[in-house]
Order: sequence, then structure tokens, then C-alpha cells
Amino acid sequence: MPRIIKFIFFLLLFGIIFEAGLLSSYTIVTSQPPDVGKVVDMQVSKLTAIWDTIGIGSHKSNSKAYNVTNPAQVSQAFQSKAGIDIDVSTLSASIVSTSGSNMNVTLTATGYKQSQSTNNASLGKNFTSGQIVITPTGTFNVTATATATSDDNGLKVNINSIQITSIKQIISQ
Repeated sequence: MPRIIKFIFFLLLFGIIFEAGLLSSYTIVTSQPPDVGKVVDMQVSKLTAIWDTIGIGSHKSNSKAYNVTNPAQVSQAFQSKAGIDIDVSTLSASIVSTSGSNMNVTLTATGYKQSQSTNNASLGKNFTSGQIVITPTGTFNVTATATATSDDNGLKVNINSIQITSIKQIISQ
């Protein structure tokens, strides 16, 4: 066999073994049978988020930022899904694709998480002593995907379609 066919065969075999290992580890961790469609969708969304971050793709260079006309609802959705408060002045949307009146958009915003301190007693356990954990205040860059419709002043985001794709902590020096 020529080398190129052997190489393609090797890549195909590697992909099959990788996916089988991923599905079996999902079963071990969750103790439930995996939903193959959701696992593959998660892999694709994470890879596209990584590609968008490093600039791979044709739509990255010519995307325009649009105003979000319902920032309060989007901020509440980010808070409930990611546990991060969003600075609504930094919230923007860029159109990825359109189909009819619906548009797939990428949302970006800067968020923060307040410092928290917890102990074992606050976890509902009956401890008389324990470890105190202090989580510092953090600033984050949050990216999400959603669907939206065009509005007079910008884009109205469908709150139920928001999916967080990446949360990166911004470290200040």
C-alpha cells in the first residue's frame, strides 16, 4: 500500500479509538449511557470556540460587533448558566450565520465573580471544625453562542438558546 493510504488509515483508526475511549470514560464518570449526538456536538462546539479564539476561520476577520437590545436578560442568563456577573457595557454580539430571520451569533463580554469564603459547615455537613476556602475576586472573558433576531437598534438574543463556550480568567499584573 502507498504511504498516504497507510497514513489516512492510521488517522481513521486513531479517531475511532479516541471516540470509543471518550464514550467509555463518559459512561464511567456519569454512570449513564452516553448520548453520542450530544458528545459529538460538544466536541464540535469546543473546537470551533478554540478556532475562533486563535483566529482560524474566514468569518473571524470580517465580523462586526452589534449591540444587544436585551442586555439585562442576557446578563441574567449568563449569571444562571456560568455563575459570573456580566458587565453589560462590554456585551457585544457578532453574526456567525443567518437562516431566514434567525441568526446564529457569538456573544462576548467581560464578567466578574465576587470573592467568597465557605467552610464545611456551610455545605450542610455537621462539622465542628474544618477548612475555610477563600475564592478571590476574578475577572473573566466569557464567550457564548446563541440565536438572535434583528431589532431596530441591534440584535435581540433568544435567552433560551445561550450556550457558554468558553470562560477565560483575565490575569492582571
